[in-house]
Order: sequence, then structure tokens, then C-alpha cells
Amino acid sequence: MKKKSIFRAYIAENRWAYLLGAGLVTVSCLMQLFIPNLLGRFTDGLEQRVLTYQEAIGYAAGMIGAGFGVAFFRSTGRIYLFRMSRRLEMQVRGSLFSHWERLSAPYFNNQRIGDLMSHAISDVNVIRETTMGGLFNILEAVVLITITVVAMVSSVNPWLTLLTMLPLPMLSILAYSFNKKIQRQSADVQQAVGDLTSRVQEFTAGIRVVKAFVQEKEERALFTKDNQRAVALNRRFVRSNSLFGSLSSAIVGLSFLVSVVFGGILVLNGTITLGEFVAFNTYLSLLMGPIENLGKVVNQLQRGKASEDRILAILNTEPDVVDDVSADPRITSLQGGIEVRNLTFSYPEAKEPTLKNISLHVPKGSSLAIVGRVGSGKSTLVHLLVRLYNPPKGTLFIDGNDIHEIPLQTLRSQIGIVPQDQFLFSSTIRDNISFDPRPYTEDEVVRASRIAQVYDNIIEFPNKFDTALGERGISLSGGQRQRVSIARALIKKPSILIFDDSLSAVDTITEDLILEGLHSVMEDRTTIIIGHRISSVQAADQIIVLDEGRIIERGTHNELLALNGLYADIHRKQLLEEEAEKLPPDGADGPEAEIAAGAARNPDYNRRGGAAGA
Repeated sequence: MKKKSIFRAYIAENRWAYLLGAGLVTVSCLMQLFIPNLLGRFTDGLEQRVLTYQEAIGYAAGMIGAGFGVAFFRSTGRIYLFRMSRRLEMQVRGSLFSHWERLSAPYFNNQRIGDLMSHAISDVNVIRETTMGGLFNILEAVVLITITVVAMVSSVNPWLTLLTMLPLPMLSILAYSFNKKIQRQSADVQQAVGDLTSRVQEFTAGIRVVKAFVQEKEERALFTKDNQRAVALNRRFVRSNSLFGSLSSAIVGLSFLVSVVFGGILVLNGTITLGEFVAFNTYLSLLMGPIENLGKVVNQLQRGKASEDRILAILNTEPDVVDDVSADPRITSLQGGIEVRNLTFSYPEAKEPTLKNISLHVPKGSSLAIVGRVGSGKSTLVHLLVRLYNPPKGTLFIDGNDIHEIPLQTLRSQIGIVPQDQFLFSSTIRDNISFDPRPYTEDEVVRASRIAQVYDNIIEFPNKFDTALGERGISLSGGQRQRVSIARALIKKPSILIFDDSLSAVDTITEDLILEGLHSVMEDRTTIIIGHRISSVQAADQIIVLDEGRIIERGTHNELLALNGLYADIHRKQLLEEEAEKLPPDGADGPEAEIAAGAARNPDYNRRGGAAGA
């Protein structure tokens, strides 16, 4: 169900608490009326020279008592309402973060980090300020204006009250004329803040690239441009607010002018007493603060509405990937048998399918390797397997169940994936390896790190497994990040293991050690390996070769070499590259030169054992 208003929903949910706060504010407003009344009576007594010393002391004590009462009830009501606003801030920010966790991968593909941060910080702060200062000021203004106007009419003079109030409706006209302008400018300011935040985030994330390409000056120029734009938009917004405030003050001053002129005439005519004139102007002075605040409230409400609309747009965005209505809650574990039937898949923004008519079967406990050129659809296939995107129904099955029938919690908890980007959190190495709701023992963390061949690197750090990593694990090398990611997947002991090109940043010796350690782990688990290196996939039970979204070859390593197709071509090129790295300097001879010469004569020449197939 879509949310229509954050403010109304929260106030309705906490109506009794807000009624209590409104009651405290009302009491403080009522107590303020004692002061003009006492001041008017004091003035009349003083003018008529009938005021006694005891009466003067009494009036003074009454005004002091009223002042303390106003201060107590006003501050108590203010604190109470402000506390409710802080709770709303916490609730909205928590709801926003929780909703982001529910949203699917495509949503974040189209969002900038800076905009998301701006929503979570700036927009939520504006909502808090609206319910904090805005709600308090409008509540105080409504109550105080109502009871003060009633007091002015009943205790002084209704005609003077009417004349004095005549300029005030102009405030409503003024607020209406500034409404859309201020709301639009507020949105522009928030957009500029998002642009600026994105620029800083992008710069800090890519600082190594910036320095490597000596782009500091250019980046500074881009930041300066965004910064100047943000300042210019803020200045425009401030000018509009200042103009609105100045015009509001002018209207309020006009009311005072009417009061002084016509009130003075009534005093001279004897229609009202001097004390009533003083009381009337004191009443009017009580009104001026709330009336001026109404202008600020209108501005605040406009900003709050703009921020609320942006937050609601996020909260009302439905995730693309959710548990299907056919999901069976009885499925709590997976065995790992995978079947793909005539799968064709297109990304929402794509003109052509990324995967075309894919069919394959991966028995439980077996291994599948996926090879192909960049952009052939390898990662897309595993993204569909963990339902980062929705595959068409009736195309992807696990243990004979359509993947849509498997609850997402079960599906993702039973699959361990090592993604391409090797994302690590800015926490400790231990926290990154044991990144799972279930608690893990020290032995389990150590064992996973040993299999991933990263244990020796970890214990060289001063704090070992408690070493804190920088943002995205930047304090580790690319190979170390990959191996920590592998350990994070292994420690889950999942039914299905997926390695998405997860050995690309390690050398061939470490690769062999990792693959050797994985053999025992992979024995009882279905394993999918995406790789560019033939050496990392050649031991798989079956290998498929993707090209332009289609399976063009499939078989074992030796079968694919015998086909002499794309797989064999990739294999030959990689052997040549490996041997080229071993070439001795010009003029050198010996075993290395012999191997290089053999590779040059025969592309299938194997540096580990002579010619392939010999």
C-alpha cells in the first residue's frame, strides 16, 4: 500500500502525544493573556491616580508569575514536541534504509550515491525541522491568534480590532504567491547538494586513478563548478526567503500603524481608556511574533512538502524482485541441482536479449564452468540464479522447483557467491569473512581463510583478523580482496557455490593453491565457475562457452579442445601469453627459450608437459 503522507501518518499514529503537547502550548498561550490585562488595569489606575502601592506590587507579582508560567509551559511543550520530531527523524531514516534494502538491483543501477545520501540526510533533516519548528510555530500561532483576537474584541473594541486585522490577510496572499517558487527552489537546492555529494564521493572513491593520471586540477575545477552552482542556488533561495520575510514584516508593521493611529483617536475621543489602548497594543504585540512566524512556517512547510515528496517517491517504489505468490515456505534448504530450460532474458533498458535460448543441466554436487568473451552474458546467468533479476517463469529450476517457488531467504542463504567487484566493508577482516547472520567460531574463520589462501597474508598484519580495512577494503591488494571474498562465501557452507571471475587478480601459483583447496569444499556442493583463464575452469565436470548470449559449445576441457572452436582458440592464446611472459632476453638460450620456441611452432604446446595430447 502506497504511503500518501509521512506527516499525517505519524501525527495520527501519535495523536495522544501530540494532543498533550498541544495542551501544554495552549496553557502557555492562555497565560500570556494575563499580562496585557494586568498591564491595562495598571495603566488605568496610574492615570486616574487611584493606584495604591500594594496594588502595584500585586500587578507586578501577577505579571512575573504569568511570565514564569508562560516560560514553563511553553518550554515544556516545545521540548515535548521536539522530542516527537526527533523520533520521527529516526523512524523515517530507519524506514528509508530498510526500504533500500528491499529494493532490487536495477533501482540502484539508476541512482547516484550522492543523491541517496542527500535523501537520507538533508531531506530527513528538513522533515524533522518541519515537524519540529514548523508544527510548534503553527500550533502556537493558531491558538494564540484565536484567543488573542477574542480577547481584543471582547475587552477593548471590536472595530479597532477589525481595522487592525485588515492588513493581515495579505500574508496569505503573499504566502500563496511565493509557494511554488520557494518549493521549486528548495528542490533545486537539494539537487545541487546531491550533485556536490556525488562529486565528493566519486573523487574519494577514485583518488588513486585521479593521482595516477594527474587529474587533480581538472577534478578541482569540476568540484568548484558544482560548489559554485550550489552556492548560487542557495543564494537564490535565501533571497526569496528574505523577500518573503521582509514583506511579511511590512504587513505586520502596517497593522501596528493602524493600531496606533486609530487607537490614539479612540483614546482622544474617550471611546477607550488609555489602559485599554496599552492592553490592545500589548495584545497586538503578542500576535506579531506568531503572525511573522506564519510566514516562516509557510516556507518551512513548502520545503518539508518537497522533501516529503522525494522520500515518498522512494518509499512508494516497489522492489522488482520479491517472494512470488507461489513461493513455498516449506522449502528451507537446497540440494543444489540446477536446470535451465530455454531461458531468454532481457534487461529492462536493453534492446536485445542478453541471454538467448539457454538450456543446461547441472546435477547436484557437480561443477559447471562458464567461459566466453566480455559481454557474452556469463554474469547475467548467475545474477538470475540468485534472483538479483527475475528470470521468466518456467525457465530456471533448482531441485526441480521453479526458482520463483523458492523463498528469497532460502535461495540466497543457500548460495555462496564471490562477485566480480570483490566488495569489502570498512570493518575488520574477521567481520568481512563472517559476514552472515549466523555466528562463526574462530576455527571456522581461520579454516575459510586457509582454503582461500589468504591466511598467511592476514597473520602478517599487526592486528591479524582484527585489522580494520579502509573503504571498500582499499587497504588490501586486489588479490587479497578476492581471496577474502572467497573466504566469505566458503564459510557459509552453501549448497551452491558461485565464483564469478574470482581468481583474475591472483597469480597462477596462488590460483593453483586455491583450486586445490577448493576440491574438498566442492565435493558435495554444486559449483559454478565463471572464468577467463582456462586454467581455472578446465577441471570442471562440464564447460559451456557463451557468445552473444548463446551457448555455442559445451563439454569437458578435452572435448572442447577437440572441437577446435572458440574455447580452443582462447586456450591457445592464453598459452602463448603465458609462454611469452617466460621468454628470455634477446640472444638467450636454454630451457625457457626451448619452451618459447615450441609454443611458437605449436599453439597447443603445453609448458607443463610438452605438446598438448602428446
